Amino acid sequence: MGGLIEAAKSKVWSIVNEVLRSPTRPKVKVGLVAYRDLGDAYVTKITPISSDLDTIYTTLMNFKAEGGGDTPENVRQALLDGVRNAGWSAREAHTAQILFLVGDAPPPHEDYKNLPSCQTTAGEAVKKGLIVNAIECGEDPIAKTAWQEIARLGEGQFFAIEQNGGVKEIVTPYDSELSKLSYQIGSSYSAYGRKAYRASQGGSQMATEFKVRSEASGGAQADRALNKALNRDAYKDDLVQDVTNGIIKLKSVKKEELPDDLQKLSPEALVNEVSKRAKNRKELSTKILELTQKRDTFLKEAKKKQGGSKNGFDDVVSQALKKQIARKGVKM
Repeated sequence: MGGLIEAAKSKVWSIVNEVLRSPTRPKVKVGLVAYRDLGDAYVTKITPISSDLDTIYTTLMNFKAEGGGDTPENVRQALLDGVRNAGWSAREAHTAQILFLVGDAPPPHEDYKNLPSCQTTAGEAVKKGLIVNAIECGEDPIAKTAWQEIARLGEGQFFAIEQNGGVKEIVTPYDSELSKLSYQIGSSYSAYGRKAYRASQGGSQMATEFKVRSEASGGAQADRALNKALNRDAYKDDLVQDVTNGIIKLKSVKKEELPDDLQKLSPEALVNEVSKRAKNRKELSTKILELTQKRDTFLKEAKKKQGGSKNGFDDVVSQALKKQIARKGVKM
């Protein structure tokens, strides 16, 4: 499972970007339920569905494949938490809510009778408007049967991928520069609100920037840069973003709730400074988009030379998303 975790770390941004790059730019939220088994350090860990993709990614970066005294894992609890407790919105038209159950431990624990079966929970998910996909890592025939049944009842798709996730990381000449541009945008984050909140959010964002630059692969950093250029909701409670998006009016923000370095400015100077920061962020985004076009060309040629099947974690997830988002009436 460790290989799959690394594959997810390297490709989560590119998968989200596949959706964001469509002409309609739909809003994207992501959640995460990690699972192990009874007796391990935890059974499930839930990171609720949110547009704060940095939190999802840094949480994923901290995961390691550990625990599991026996082969099966507590898939019943994982799927139940994924359906009931991850924070899905109420069912509505033109909204696609898609869950991916991923595992390599055959078969799911069916002796945990205090929990509904995976089949029952998959049916519950469909009634809530969710689609449940199942991805089996490896080639265990018993796991395959269980995973196929979950996907069938969840009205989703079943995929079998390599044990290590089947992801091929390609280094490009543009990764380093894209990483720098991403860091520059992240460093322009300006939290607003009460003083303690501003401090915590600002500190958290910079910690994320440092963690990504020091620990994430070059490809993941480049993909994250593109996400920052495309995603209108990249940050939580960022003054520049929220003013640009029309979520707040600058004059409605109390002086004491402004970022510390902006509190001393006159109203006119404040408007000019926020406009300047928005313009700078837009310029950085433009550079990211230009470099990404060159990177895309490089990757296309490199993949053509590599050949091989398109059956990695990122490929199957992207394939399912495109079909299922369209099925739910969301324009791409």
